[in-house]
Amino acid sequence: MKKVIHAFRGLVLAVTNIRVFPLHRFRGKRIAVVGPASSAFNTGKGAYIDGFDIVVRVNKSALTVDTGKHAVDIGARTDVLFHCFLENMHSGGGKLDFEMYKRQGIQDVINPRYEWTGLRNSFNFYKKYLAPQRTYVLSHKLYADIDRSLGQYRPTTGYSALCALLESDFSELYITGFTFFKTAYGDGYRDDMQQAQQARDFMISVGLHNPDKEYEEFKKRLARHPGKNVQLDAGLRAILSTQ
Repeated sequence: MKKVIHAFRGLVLAVTNIRVFPLHRFRGKRIAVVGPASSAFNTGKGAYIDGFDIVVRVNKSALTVDTGKHAVDIGARTDVLFHCFLENMHSGGGKLDFEMYKRQGIQDVINPRYEWTGLRNSFNFYKKYLAPQRTYVLSHKLYADIDRSLGQYRPTTGYSALCALLESDFSELYITGFTFFKTAYGDGYRDDMQQAQQARDFMISVGLHNPDKEYEEFKKRLARHPGKNVQLDAGLRAILSTQ
């Protein structure tokens, strides 16, 4: 009976606290989205990133930022965090630590997946912590479009974040730290994978994602928005110019 009551309380908290993220918040904003790939590191662009109106990161990036070790490259600010709501440190997004998020100034935490398994992950958070914490999902229409673009494969959190941002009405979007597993992770994210092939093999071994398909679809989405002010870091520009 206690488990049933606990689960019911978690369900009530989920229903009352999960909202669709209002994408219009990005309208007219200069946005930097920072992924965990090595292309965001050894750049000296930390202050540049922190100068944007909104800084977006994904999954365990908040843990990397919290160490303060790489602020000179990846900055120290986070305003919006896209998180898969799976707390596994190895294959998931790491602990959902809202005290840390508050300390960092993170305003919004988004689980992009507006479908059964994604909503179940969010429910599990509320059931576990019984916290009256506002969290977000992408709209059903937007996530369905992102999901449909990959066919049988599930979108990664990073790909979902990129797609959602590209659909928003920003004034500038700077993308760094996303190489679609064609390079290694940056320091402090998954340090047991220091080679590009290790990161790629890991993602493929999970069996849910297809980094090559995401890369091809990302290129198509970029082409759909030729008039938008999208700036890419040197690593992603190099990849796009050669593949």
